[in-house]
Amino acid sequence: MDRRRIARFVIPAAALAVAAALAPSWPRGQTVHYVLGDAAPLVREVDARWADGRGSEGDWVREVSFRYAPGTAPRVITHTPRLPDGDYTVEVEVLEGTARSVVRRRTTLRGGVTSIDLDAVTR
Repeated sequence: MDRRRIARFVIPAAALAVAAALAPSWPRGQTVHYVLGDAAPLVREVDARWADGRGSEGDWVREVSFRYAPGTAPRVITHTPRLPDGDYTVEVEVLEGTARSVVRRRTTLRGGVTSIDLDAVTR
């Protein structure tokens, strides 16, 4: 009878320990701000691609595109990709009129807010 009682506590405790160990590798919403700043009225398109820090930069794990009519892009674009915590390479392509700019950055996501300043790049 004591073995049954012990098993009722040990098995759930072991399951919780495994879940806690795996939790950082589970995707979750990460808040990312793409900051266009004063360049926003000229921006027509923003494309962002995320590559896991362990893979090559061409192996994108998440991609997103934002399209705007002339003069309607916000100063800050907020996006919440579902990605596990970790190191990433993000490549952001901005179409401003007919000119394209590409920014590539390394960043670490840890469940907080990450800002990527694109204002200086678009000028």
